[in-house]
Amino acid sequence: MKTSSFKIYLLNKIIQKQKYFILPIALFLAIFCLPQFSSFAYFHLDPQTFTEHVRQYVQINNSEDSKIIKLYVTAYTSTEAETDATPCIAASGYDLCKHNVENVVACNFLPFGTKIKFPDIYPDRVFTVVDRMHERYNSRIDIWMNDRQAAKQFGVKSLKVEILR
Repeated sequence: MKTSSFKIYLLNKIIQKQKYFILPIALFLAIFCLPQFSSFAYFHLDPQTFTEHVRQYVQINNSEDSKIIKLYVTAYTSTEAETDATPCIAASGYDLCKHNVENVVACNFLPFGTKIKFPDIYPDRVFTVVDRMHERYNSRIDIWMNDRQAAKQFGVKSLKVEILR
């Protein structure tokens, strides 16, 4: 028997006897050590750590007056299908339907009351963070709109977001 085929034979026997031990190690290596899967680990971090990661790696410009980052931006409306049983009430308690002004956003990584701008599409409009999104969207911002068709037409855009201080 050749040396290489003997090594393959021994490796095969080891794997057959210890397959329940090798599988978790292989999964661990695939998820945390391979570059194409390494970003997967960030989705399981606590929100504060994830927020710091987002702030560190997507930063484009940082001045004393504002910080500009690039993120995916979507739009939503006040319907139960897109929110919860109380679609007009934001997570901060702000009544979206009562105010009916398209100057608020939902965002998980910024505190309530934070002022932001979208210089590429709304250069003169200032938005305020008043709502939250599902936890799987930790690096996205959702603009509130009062027209469902306009929100659908907005789609998903990769935009510069200016966080005002």
